[in-house]
Amino acid sequence: MDFDFFFGFAGRINRAKYWRVMLLNFVCLMLFMIAVPLSIGSSFYNADPAWAKPLTLALLAGTMGPILVVSTWCFAAMSIKRLHDRNKSGWWMMLFFIAPSLLGKLSDRVDDQTAVFIISGIGLGLSIWCFVEIFCLKGTRGPNRFGSDPLAKGNMSVPTTSHAPA
Repeated sequence: MDFDFFFGFAGRINRAKYWRVMLLNFVCLMLFMIAVPLSIGSSFYNADPAWAKPLTLALLAGTMGPILVVSTWCFAAMSIKRLHDRNKSGWWMMLFFIAPSLLGKLSDRVDDQTAVFIISGIGLGLSIWCFVEIFCLKGTRGPNRFGSDPLAKGNMSVPTTSHAPA
């Protein structure tokens, strides 16, 4: 696995690899989100709050910002590759990830409870569809317009040994 595997948008990835990468991404992100604030916060424990609070916030933004950008980029690259495995364009990310958050913002601004219920239901439905599509369904068998089948025998990276005499 190389840099392009985690951060490139071309190609396909199967469900098992996607689950593993997303779990690794989540665990690393959570560890950083716990370790960085604890280490920065404890550095200024007895400091004057007038200057320590702004400095702590700046250090948190300076360290967590790049970590969140890298994590989000990796998430987007892997999700697009997973959509490619389902023979769908990466533009489906707009429907699966952007639309539910925009619908959530819209429902916060609407006063009519029936409209809020409908808008929230649509957002929830899109999120469930996204989960099923990306995390649960098998990829297309054989090559598709985005590349070869990641589960095809020729693409397996399992070392094989021959038992034939030399």
